[in-house]
Parts: sequence; structure tokens; C-alpha cells
Amino acid sequence: MFEQIYRESRQRTTGIAMGLGAEDLSRTVPACPEWTVHQLVAHLAGVAADFTSGRIDGAPGPEWTARHVAERADVPALDLLEQWNAHRFDKIPSQMAMDALAHEADLRAVLGRDRVPDHAWQPVLTGIITRYLTDLTVHTEFGVVGEGSVHVEVDGYEFWRAFFGRRSRAQMESWDWSTPYSVEEATFFPPRATDLTE
Repeated sequence: MFEQIYRESRQRTTGIAMGLGAEDLSRTVPACPEWTVHQLVAHLAGVAADFTSGRIDGAPGPEWTARHVAERADVPALDLLEQWNAHRFDKIPSQMAMDALAHEADLRAVLGRDRVPDHAWQPVLTGIITRYLTDLTVHTEFGVVGEGSVHVEVDGYEFWRAFFGRRSRAQMESWDWSTPYSVEEATFFPPRATDLTE
């Protein structure tokens, strides 16, 4: 599953990014507030390079991701996309596929494009809930996921984005919870300090 998710996300992201001009490449990405669009693409190319070479010490921490950006600061975006697509993998690590998909969503949001296709993120969210968030039952627009004692009714896309740190604590607490819940327990990356609406 993750091989297909990654390859399709890379294809979609490349298709979007390869046509961008200097103004769009310099836009700040709200979901990654310290990065521009160019730096986001640099990170994606860096992740692929590091997983190919086994250079994953510190992954997925901030120093690891900052190095991707710093090492490619002067590389044109088209070259970055070419480098990213040049890497081939026998097996795609799940974290690399999920990272690519999350950043595809970041890119689409800053450029005002349609969100990531449902068939790409819904299986990821289902896997996250059933494997990692076993105390939850999540009621979404595409069905009920999980068998936990705590129920929450929420738009599935919002939950998926929140899991990767793209929503604030306040946004998550506003969901329809059956009982008070520490929302930090429902995320891989901590919730944002400020709201993010996409």
C-alpha cells in the first residue's frame, strides 16, 4: 500500500511543483511556517536521498529536516524534482510515504489547489486509528473507524491533518468528543500553537 501511496503522491506533487514560478516557490507554507515552497520541495528530495543512502540519524527530527533544506538552498526547484524522482526503492518505508502525502497537502493548501484525493489519505487515517489510536472510535464522513471507548465525530480529513500536527489544540478540542480527551494523544507531531484552516 505505501509504495503506491508514495509513488502517486510524488507524481502529483511533481506535476504541481514543476510549473511554479519564482513567486510561488517563495511563498511561505502555513503548515510549515519556517519553510517556503522551494524548501518544502528540498525536504522531499532530501528525504528520498537520505533513505536511499541510509543517512537517517535524527529522523524525523528538526535537525534532520533542516539539513535537507540547508544543503539544497541553491538548487533550482526543477533540479530538486528531478533528484527526487531519480530515487527508486524496492520497499517504501511507511513514514516516508506518510511524510510525502502530508507535504503534498501542505503544498496544495498554500497554492489554493484541491485537497489530496480521498483515496490517498483515507486508508492512511484508517491505519493510524486502528494501529496507534486504539482507545478511539472515530466517526467520519466515510464511516466509523476504530473500536475504542472514546468516541469523536469529526471530518476525516481534519483528523488526518491534525495527526501530523497541522491543527491546533483548540481546533481539535472543538471536535465532538464523547468525553474529555487529551488531544496530544491523538497526534504524531504536537498540535500547532495557532489555528490552521485549509
